[in-house]
Amino acid sequence: MKQLNKIVVAYYPHFFLLFAALMIRFMTLGNPILEWDEEFYLFGGGRLLQGYLPYVDFWDRKPIGLFLLYAVFHLFGAYRVIAYQIGALLALWGTALLIRRMASRIAPASGALVAALIYEIWPTLAQGEGGQSPIFYNLLVAGAMCLLLDHLQDFEGNDRKRRRTLGILIMLLLGVAIQIKYTVVFEGMFAGLYLIYQEIRSGSAPRSIIADSAIWVFVAVLPTIASALFYIMSGYGHEWLFSNISSVFLRATESHQIISERLIKLLPLLGPFFIVMGVNFLFRRSYPAQQTPYVLFLTMWAMVAFGAFVIFGTWYIHYILPLLVPFSIQIAPLFYRKSGRNLAWLMAILGLVASQLSTWKHLRSSGGKELFLALEKSVDYGKSGCLFIYNGPVALYDALPYCRLTSHPFPSHFGLEREAGATGMDPLAELHAVLTQEPAYIISQEPEAAGENRNVRKALYDALSRDYVRTYSWISRPHRRMLSVYKRSKGVLPPHPALAPVPQSE
Repeated sequence: MKQLNKIVVAYYPHFFLLFAALMIRFMTLGNPILEWDEEFYLFGGGRLLQGYLPYVDFWDRKPIGLFLLYAVFHLFGAYRVIAYQIGALLALWGTALLIRRMASRIAPASGALVAALIYEIWPTLAQGEGGQSPIFYNLLVAGAMCLLLDHLQDFEGNDRKRRRTLGILIMLLLGVAIQIKYTVVFEGMFAGLYLIYQEIRSGSAPRSIIADSAIWVFVAVLPTIASALFYIMSGYGHEWLFSNISSVFLRATESHQIISERLIKLLPLLGPFFIVMGVNFLFRRSYPAQQTPYVLFLTMWAMVAFGAFVIFGTWYIHYILPLLVPFSIQIAPLFYRKSGRNLAWLMAILGLVASQLSTWKHLRSSGGKELFLALEKSVDYGKSGCLFIYNGPVALYDALPYCRLTSHPFPSHFGLEREAGATGMDPLAELHAVLTQEPAYIISQEPEAAGENRNVRKALYDALSRDYVRTYSWISRPHRRMLSVYKRSKGVLPPHPALAPVPQSE
């Protein structure tokens, strides 16, 4: 019994953070339609297991590592949704533990624990309540940075072999993370440059510095090289290059109004962190000499992560998820002052309340499991034809027998104006090709969304008015957007969906 008590006391922070992560995400577990992105990743993982090739048989610009990860979750069959969500929860917890470890080098233990807790809270405010890609790759990035910090003194020593080995492990973690999302390249470059800087400081010969640097760079890009070589050897090198590299630069610039609206939504999420960093700067303390390198490294990491966020642009709300790792660590030093502790706890409590309200509102506006089951029942296309999702939950493609109408099944690649010239297809021509195959069911939403491709939408709704009848509708609250299922019924002329009175379904 004494031994058990010792274990509980020693690992209390671990159990606390695991319990907190579970409670924070409890409302979302088992919901198959949290966010379209992760629905598509799970669908892609399932297609991969069926022999479909990303970028060839189904198109996206995400690295293949992300689909391989979700393929593992798809192996759980009927339990694949809860599997990926538990996987995301464990990744969140693991990242929080690493944050606590790193933060404890520059702050009291209580501050490090609260910093880790805030990391678990904040993603639910930024569409990270499920399995968005940063939830997974943040674990790898945090692992790499923690490994570097844990062995910072080794990099300053004379054991070159140990420095090289540690650098290989660090860059390998970051290289794998890059194959989940390419934006990790910025943090990878930062870590690589820091390793080279430490190598120079150690007094190594120029030849040794160049050799070790080359090894570290090679290890970092090795997973990406392996992915590219596989596609080149399969005869799809161009498809890989376009999807992974070129396409992101072809997206059109969005309107100032759309960008402004996104930035306004980001302010209450990032604002508290900037306030905290401002307080830390105004009341900065003199750290002991042995702590200074850790403080500098963690501060530079936060600056690099924010710089990457700014440079990449678009500023979708979930793009702040990678920032939360280095930003959360900056909260820990507040615990050196009583007023700072109060500020940190206030941030945690308000964030927790806001996160649960946000989750509840999101589930209410997106429909949750009940809506998904109703859609499954409404789309009985296994008996009468195929399904095309123009604007709706992609999880239906994965849950029902898949009928391939297009190589571009992700709705945004059809519907967004900015994607019109960036996906390797003409969305209007591809839509006509889909409609020519006479899908039995089409799912869409009304009214038109900001940034939507109006030509594509008009062509779709011309076909819906001519050949389809609406058989199911659901109105979200508070957005008052209508999700509709249309069934092919050529010759029947339903009223135009934007004008027809629709009974509300909840």
